[in-house]
Amino acid sequence: MEYRDYIWDIETYCNLFSVVIADPKERKRWTFEISDRKDDRKRLFEFLRFIKRNNGRMVGFNSIGFDYPVLHYILKNQDCTVSDIYDKAMGIIYSFDSENKFEHMVPKSKWLIPQLDLFKIHHFDNKAKATSLKMIEFNMRSNDIQDLPYDPSKPLTEKQIDDVLKYNKHDVLQTEYFYKESKGAIDFREKLSKQYGMDFMNHNDTKIGKDYFVMKLEEKMPGVCYKKTRHGQRKIQQTKRDKIDIGNVLFDYHDFSRPEFQAIHKWFKNKTITETKGVFTDLYEYELGDVAQYAEMVTKRKKLKEEPDEQKIEELKKEIPLSWVEERQLKSGKISYYWCWNIATALNVIVNGFRYDYGVGGLHGSVESKIYESNDDMVLVDYDYASMYPNIAIANRVYPEHLSENFCDIYQDVYNQRKQYPKGTPENAVMKLALNGTYGASNDKYSPFYDPQFTMTVTINGQLTLSGLADRLVDVEGLEIVQVNTDGLTVYCRREDQEKVDKIVSDWDAVCGLTMEKVIYKTMAIRDVNNYLAVMEDGKVKRNGAYQYEGLGWHQNQSALVVKMAAEKALLYGGNVEEYILNHEDKMDFMLRAKIPRSSRLVMIDDSGDEIQTQNICRYYISNNGVKLVKVMPPLPSKPESGERYIGIDKEWEVTVCNKMSDFKGDINYDYYIQEARKLVDPLISKTR
Repeated sequence: MEYRDYIWDIETYCNLFSVVIADPKERKRWTFEISDRKDDRKRLFEFLRFIKRNNGRMVGFNSIGFDYPVLHYILKNQDCTVSDIYDKAMGIIYSFDSENKFEHMVPKSKWLIPQLDLFKIHHFDNKAKATSLKMIEFNMRSNDIQDLPYDPSKPLTEKQIDDVLKYNKHDVLQTEYFYKESKGAIDFREKLSKQYGMDFMNHNDTKIGKDYFVMKLEEKMPGVCYKKTRHGQRKIQQTKRDKIDIGNVLFDYHDFSRPEFQAIHKWFKNKTITETKGVFTDLYEYELGDVAQYAEMVTKRKKLKEEPDEQKIEELKKEIPLSWVEERQLKSGKISYYWCWNIATALNVIVNGFRYDYGVGGLHGSVESKIYESNDDMVLVDYDYASMYPNIAIANRVYPEHLSENFCDIYQDVYNQRKQYPKGTPENAVMKLALNGTYGASNDKYSPFYDPQFTMTVTINGQLTLSGLADRLVDVEGLEIVQVNTDGLTVYCRREDQEKVDKIVSDWDAVCGLTMEKVIYKTMAIRDVNNYLAVMEDGKVKRNGAYQYEGLGWHQNQSALVVKMAAEKALLYGGNVEEYILNHEDKMDFMLRAKIPRSSRLVMIDDSGDEIQTQNICRYYISNNGVKLVKVMPPLPSKPESGERYIGIDKEWEVTVCNKMSDFKGDINYDYYIQEARKLVDPLISKTR
């Protein structure tokens, strides 16, 4: 069915309910109000019936979680008062942080009008990506960012009601802008839903991939993911583990010549775990075994109240083997005693000065604060395993136990199908989501793929596989490992050795059944493993972390992008930071944002000390003639007498609030942006290879 989309949003106050609905095609907008002064409910019901009869679909932002349950309540209780509506809205809001957070949700089967929620499509219901419409407005570079104008718990005056209606219209307009930005994602879901006969419309990308894979498994093995109980309910199928003996899941092909990697291999062989989170972090020295002699560790200390006798020292060493007691003489002449021990913050080994960190997420390591350049003598090569974790499972016939070995066949089929579709097509995208999302879900206690032994089998063997390649590459004279990151590694080697290195890689591919993809970098500027720039031979730039300013997610902070642009210009092309920033013309690239919780206030403080409250999500720029921006937090619960706490935002600088871009004065304090760019540039410039 082809829907006609209507954008909508509601506002709820103790004496006002309003809903604004817009037709993006006809560029029309309708406002409905239920308050002490007006009651538009009959007109609202008629309009909703019109939408329903004409294949309409209501598109909102967090509408399935909030707006629609409120509207559904009104439709089912048509004589309700504005106070009843407010109580329903508050009940929904209070449930968000409770164990009953789904109690107000309306199942899709009971929707009276089809719903499309941009909040869900973009996975903003995930805590790591939680994003408000105001933050979207900042990242969309909207000319006007507005926050809720009045406290919803307090009655509104007639003028304030008019202000809230304007705000409601503003939010619908911004939602419409975001709807247009999301059109590609919406079209993708519509095509998939039609092609596979499943409703993917309100699925985030990860859920699309998982549900597609579930569909394929259920087609071949009905009931393997979900079984119907005799009461008609759906019961999830999983494999739960009391413990995992890692030595039993290691592949036979692992073989190391370096003692550091041998120690890691032995450590894994002897390791049994009862959970998957945090098992490779904060390890005591005695827990490391042979790894301890090759690992980087830090010393922890605890002050003792008095000098310990021999018995006390033995007790301490029994509690933490390999611990010791140190004494320190203070300036006063007194002696203090400290109980000390070493820990590795992550399971790691140092090989030729390079640190390899092992963890549940994958193998990581990187040089820091360096720039590498390919030249006539040396070349920078990046090797990357294609779909590494899925292919480890496929090549080694690894699968969640309850899904049987058929899982590998379907995994293989999905991988082969993906290769048949060009990159950028919806088909390629859904296959990629199915491949990667399925592995990630294997450690999700709410997923039908759940089998933590499968997760650990894939990730640990993946890390040892990369270690095996590194073990062979470090023997090449003059070769330097630059980065290791989950599914690949980057090396800097002599050009005359490039064929030799390629041969080592291809030979190892044959052993482990995987295939490396190769890219030559012209330049790579690295702050650390998660923050770097790389220029490929064709001129394309790969940006990561602190240096990324294109392709950022809607949930990511896109403040002061000019800083990252200037850093890239300097690091990759020899540009001048000051010159770039002083001549940059896009004022939006200078904008920053502040975001504080509703429990706090954001205030501007001028030279006279006067406070002017501004909205809690606030756009601003560093200016020459501005004010101080300060977050005012409530007193600490333990010290209520201490009063409110004042914390400066960019406290060394003055700012100009610019929620309306018409407030931009042009008095940018370029020194701030130059200073921030220099932080990204200077530590690397002095260490070019």
